[in-house]
Amino acid sequence: MIDAFSRGLAWYRYKRLEDEFINTTPYFPFEKRYKKIWSEFFSDLLVKIGNSVDSFFRYMLKDKSFQSYPHVPALKGRKKDVNYFRDFFEPIYKLSGMEVDTAYGLTFYDRKCCPFEEFKNNKIPIWWNSYNHVKHKWFDCIEEATLANTVEALAGLFVLNIIHKESQEYLIKYQNVIVGDFIGTMPQSFLMKAFKSSMIGIPKDFKYTCVARTPLFTHVFRVDENARITKYFAV
Repeated sequence: MIDAFSRGLAWYRYKRLEDEFINTTPYFPFEKRYKKIWSEFFSDLLVKIGNSVDSFFRYMLKDKSFQSYPHVPALKGRKKDVNYFRDFFEPIYKLSGMEVDTAYGLTFYDRKCCPFEEFKNNKIPIWWNSYNHVKHKWFDCIEEATLANTVEALAGLFVLNIIHKESQEYLIKYQNVIVGDFIGTMPQSFLMKAFKSSMIGIPKDFKYTCVARTPLFTHVFRVDENARITKYFAV
């Protein structure tokens, strides 16, 4: 079976969806005041993105290291749906606090997009509900396939790609998507060690700002006050 992370399959799936979205920008105003516009094209894209988010969550569950987290055993036997994914991954990655800036070309769409913000209140993102409505009741719910829901769903898939450890390693080593603001060059192995020391961002004693960037999204990684990179260099 192909490893979706180390071989880049998950990332290339994301990039194809992002490119598909970007290719529509000559035909609609990519600005906040048009968030509620909807289209048949967005309905198809929203379903593809939502399916990919669902698959990404399910694939992450294969990581046996998560079994060491104290909240995980209590989830055994539950249905694998978005509520399960929220309760499983929110305590680990704090997905609700991940923000992305959204812009393309000369157009600035929004400074703050938090695709999983509702997780912190034990709720489900609006875009996820719309994805399910459009997927299962297309004729009744196509108007939920809006610019806003499509962008936030795509931001959700972006966030999962840049926060999961195996995916981070691929994006640092091969794609130059995750970078730091250091002058000159830094060994990729050092940068990877910095990210391995925290599940939510970069350790407090790593003195550089790190970002993940694509043509559409930018995320500045959070500083983890409880993590230290120095432990990886202890004798």
